[in-house]
Order: sequence, then structure tokens, then C-alpha cells
Amino acid sequence: MNVQDRDKKPWLTPLEQIAHLKSKGVRFDLISETDACSYLAENNNYFRIRSYRTNFEKVTEGARKGQYANLDFKMLVDLSIVDMLLRNELLPMSLDIEHFSKVRLLRAIETRNEDGYDIVADFLNSQDRQNRDGSVSNTTKREIERGRRSAYTANLLNKYPEHDYPAWVFMEVVAFGTFLSFYKFSSERFRSKTLRDEFYLLQSVKSIRNACAHNNCILNNMTNGTSMFNAQPAVTQALGDIGVSLSQRRSKMRIDIFQQIATTFFMHQKLSSSGIKEHRTESLLKFEKRMNKHSDYYKDNYQVTSGFSFISQLIHGWYDCKADDEAYAQQESADSGDWQSGER
Repeated sequence: MNVQDRDKKPWLTPLEQIAHLKSKGVRFDLISETDACSYLAENNNYFRIRSYRTNFEKVTEGARKGQYANLDFKMLVDLSIVDMLLRNELLPMSLDIEHFSKVRLLRAIETRNEDGYDIVADFLNSQDRQNRDGSVSNTTKREIERGRRSAYTANLLNKYPEHDYPAWVFMEVVAFGTFLSFYKFSSERFRSKTLRDEFYLLQSVKSIRNACAHNNCILNNMTNGTSMFNAQPAVTQALGDIGVSLSQRRSKMRIDIFQQIATTFFMHQKLSSSGIKEHRTESLLKFEKRMNKHSDYYKDNYQVTSGFSFISQLIHGWYDCKADDEAYAQQESADSGDWQSGER
């Protein structure tokens, strides 16, 4: 970027950021400009908070053409908080899925009387790539070698100096993406349509897992779009089974974030133990209550209200949400404490 390009988008102070937002039609009725200024200075950055504006429509004609029709700064703050809390739900769910998918694959290896060492050796050999100079490289082996310098995997890896790992060790020392490649390799080796289909579902889980782990915004584009991949039939059918309407399935599963969120919920309820699902249910209920806390902000915003409704249907459709009165009372108490502390 040259100096001229830098001049086009200068660094703005919090006061200048507020002035810029006001020029775009953003109101400060639900929060004062003073509090908004403090929020931008201490709690969040302008780039992230303004990214949620894409969920709001603009005026198409008249004196305010190009400005946001009904957007208050507090709505951006609220969406940012809900997004953070959603990431805090999806990340542990994706880790649960990773754990139970490893258990599932090990069971598949065992039931087929497959040698746990041979299948890893064959997979590693399949990752060899010949370079232009005739040499052979293997990114998976390089990944494992880096693990020898990790405090968390070095002791385990050093027991296997020649890359002669059993499957149960190999799965614990490679990245999720590498594990999924091994999952696909195993599905082809076993000629298992079930494992193959699960591989593609797990790819979606990996995408949302990476977004959460890198603290990427998720709910900053809930508008209609075209997904990169078609939704898996198993997921769309399961959505219908829990009462999601055909029109909502069609609209939401065309949006990458909702397709990946739905797939993560689907795989979590499919693979996880009953104890894990019970634990997640309590947390998801708490999240849902906070998500809908300011639903009145968005009563005229179809994209946000339908997006929140879709997430609620996933929670109530795939998790036992019939908590007893005592549990609800505890959530009410927590709502006035812990979740408020999340309003950064």
C-alpha cells in the first residue's frame, strides 16, 4: 500500500469513529455517545464492531439514501456479545466432536481387525510428494516432527523415532485437518460410505472450529447468500425432523455460517455421549436466553430474527431443554451476574 492509499482510510480516534458512524445513519439512542466512545476505546475495536452492520438494511431513496434505516450502536454491541458467546459454545462442541470422531474411527479400525500400525504407515506413505528436483517431501511427517518440540507431544512422539506410530498415538499428535485426511483415507480403505459421509460433515465442523479458535466474527453476515458447498442431505433431513420448515432450510443452508453451525450441532448430537450432551444443554440454554435478551432491538430485522430463531430451533430440536424449575431459577440468577459480565 502506498502513501496515497493510506491517506484514503486514515486511523480514526473513537470520537471520529462515532462521527463516521453517525454520517452513515447509525443512531445513539440506546447508548450514549460517551459510553460508546468508552466502549470503542476500551472494549472492542472499530473494525470488528462495525462488521455487524451488514445485517442491517440501508435506505434506498430520499435524503437518507445510503444510510442505515434502523441501526443503533447498541445493536452492534449486542450482536458482538452474542457472537462471542456463540463462539464460546461452538468451540467446545467442536472439540467434543473431534474427540468422539477419533473414538469412532478407532472403533472402525478395531472392528475390521486392521493393524493400527500398518494403516498409519500406509497413510503416511500416501502423503509422499515428489518435488521437481526428484526429492520426496511429506508435509504430514514434517508436521509431526514439529510436534517433537512441543511440551505437549514431545514425550509421546519421542517413543516412536521412525514414524512407526499406532493409530491411537497418531490421532493425538496431528492437527484436526490431518486427522480428517486420515479419516477420508480410512473410509476409502474400508470402502465405508458412512465414514466417507462423516468426513465431509467433519469438514464443516473444522471450518467453524477454526473460526472460533481464531476469534473470527461469525454473525457479521447473516444475510442471504450462496454457500461454497451444498448442504449434506443427512443434515437437511435431520433439520426437517426437528421441525425446521422447508423454506427456512432452503434459506439458511445457503448461508455458509448457518450451514456450518447446523452441521456442528448435528454431528455433536450424533457422536457425543449422553453425559456430554446433557452438559452442553445447560450451557446452550443459558446462551439462548442471553441471545434473545434484546430481541426487541431486531423486531423489524428479518435477517437477525430469523437467524436467532434458527439457532434456537437447533438447540431445542437436538438437545433436551426440559429443565426443571430449579435449573431455570439458577439460570435466572446467573443471567443477572455472569452473563452481564460478558457485556464488554
